Amino acid sequence: MGRSWGGREQARDHAFGRTRGLCRESAGRGGSVTFRGRLVLGGLVVSLIPVLLLGLLVRWTGVRRLSLANEQRMSEQADRLVDSWREGVAVLERRLETLREILEEENPVRIAVRSGGGPSLQEAIGRFAASSGLSAAYVSDRAGVVLAASHFPGDAGRRDPSLTGLAAHSGAPVVTTVSFPDSDRLVLAMAERLDVGGVEVIAIVAGELSALGLVPAAGDVALLAEMRETAAEGTTRPPGPAGEGVAARLVGADGLEEAEQAIPTPEKTGYQGRRPVGQILWQGWEEGDDAVPVTLVMAWRDPLLAELVRDYERALIVSLLGAALLALVLGRAMSRRLSTPVERLAATARRVHLGRLDERFGRGGGRELDRLGFFLDGMMQRIRDGVTRVREAEKRATLGELARQVNHDVRNGLVPIRNVMNHLADAHRDGPEELAGAFAARSPTVEASLDYLGDLADQYRAVAVHGARECTDLRAVVLAVVEANRALAPEVRVAFDPGGDPAWVEMDAVSLRRVVENLVGNAVAAVRESGGSVRVALESTEYRERPCYRLSVADDGPGIPAELLDRVFEPFFTTRGEGTGLGLAIARRLVRDVGGSIALESEEGRGTRAVVRLARGEPR
Repeated sequence: MGRSWGGREQARDHAFGRTRGLCRESAGRGGSVTFRGRLVLGGLVVSLIPVLLLGLLVRWTGVRRLSLANEQRMSEQADRLVDSWREGVAVLERRLETLREILEEENPVRIAVRSGGGPSLQEAIGRFAASSGLSAAYVSDRAGVVLAASHFPGDAGRRDPSLTGLAAHSGAPVVTTVSFPDSDRLVLAMAERLDVGGVEVIAIVAGELSALGLVPAAGDVALLAEMRETAAEGTTRPPGPAGEGVAARLVGADGLEEAEQAIPTPEKTGYQGRRPVGQILWQGWEEGDDAVPVTLVMAWRDPLLAELVRDYERALIVSLLGAALLALVLGRAMSRRLSTPVERLAATARRVHLGRLDERFGRGGGRELDRLGFFLDGMMQRIRDGVTRVREAEKRATLGELARQVNHDVRNGLVPIRNVMNHLADAHRDGPEELAGAFAARSPTVEASLDYLGDLADQYRAVAVHGARECTDLRAVVLAVVEANRALAPEVRVAFDPGGDPAWVEMDAVSLRRVVENLVGNAVAAVRESGGSVRVALESTEYRERPCYRLSVADDGPGIPAELLDRVFEPFFTTRGEGTGLGLAIARRLVRDVGGSIALESEEGRGTRAVVRLARGEPR
């Protein structure tokens, strides 16, 4: 626990002697990256990052623009496909209306229907299909027996159950499969039940999907039909994470094929986009003649986009390799020229680190390094002069500063006792019971203050500014000081969250309380007249590569003028009419004695913030 918090080298010097510490420092440097190596690595990074960023930007911009253009084009094509399906349905409705008029108004046709079919009916249906541009037209009785078929005259008299299945969805468009002389083809059909001369018949009109323009013609665009498979009667099973429960098929100009995967996604089938077109009834999706609802989806691929991405990546790799090679060659050449004078400066700095303040950095190594050597020599001269002045000034100010410190610290210890006495006086006026309760509640505060004063007296008896190195719970000390200031200045809002585990730091309890009381007391005094607020925060962090605790005390008071901010840590300097001006000076010395740091930030009119960092310790 006795190490100062000033870095590994300083701790080793104190523990084992200066020579042994320097030997370990030199051994530790052997495995690190040299200045020359850092120059080469820096050149690589500086040359590669712009090339990489530029390449990624060009790739992202090109892919984004091409993707947006393709999505816009596919969206327009999807809109046209939707319009084509609507127009196809409208065409079938008009053709079905025409067929109904033929069956109901032409006498030879009506007679043929009542007699169970015949040449007149077959001739009328064939003529109707040829003139209307339909792929197929049927007339059957209510049992599904074909009376006439435009594309297969020989079908007359054959019973086809699928026709009754179409009639079950009278007036609705249904996608189904029709046998033609050369193959089976997908058609969009519409059926209607009619009463012709007292005979119930089924009139059906159908057109091929490709003839009606309902199938995309582009090779990179596909029309997919998807249906959710039912898990039980009346229920639908949602698709699982891998596509289970969804059947998808590819709708082509020549028929229906199984899709490559259950769900056509870019990861599974190479489709880069998809858009639902609509829903339609589909007969023959499964075994049987029932029609089931399916969803039509237009999916597309963009081979140009994939090729463009590959070209971008190849160009980026070549550019990165070329930039790395060039940076490596130039970096090695420049590092030799720059590292030699820097190493000479580093050697001089190591000798100064050993305490040889009479060293000179000199010149030689270019204009910039010459100027650096000149400024370093001037700095060393000012350090030598400053060391001499500080020693003389410390001798003269020790006695007066010690007396003022005693006065300041004793007052800090008496404030809680005065608050307790005021509390007891108020309780005495309220009655004996209130007095007893107040005494029981506030007696620990009096005891703590007396212990603080006793420890303070012991320290000054030994003429020491700081106590022995030990660990203290910073969180508990902050909480005690905050509560004391809340009682002393109830008009000031002092915010602090005491939750959490103990925060052990390497500082004795008396010194730590002196530091915290100085900071919190100054913040409360700054906002007391305006009734402002003080925020105290404690958090774990790192300082000089060691774990530490950071205490911040912020207020929203008037702040400190910028021209006075550099003097706040000077002994006897104060911005208030009262006070000795020793609080912050004492706090800084106590914090620095244990290797910590203290800083003050302020903006006039907006408040002040003090930050203290103390090394984390382990309780004994």
